[in-house]
Amino acid sequence: MTRISIIFLMLAGLSAVGLVVLSNWQIPAPTVAINKVISNETLQK
Repeated sequence: MTRISIIFLMLAGLSAVGLVVLSNWQIPAPTVAINKVISNETLQK
């Protein structure tokens, strides 16, 4: 029973660390502009 509790605590700790890392990660915004031309035939009227 102690092995299950140790594994559970390790998974909970890793999840908590992962959430902290993702919440503090400063992902830069995209800097390249994307221009896509859509023809009038593809749009519904």
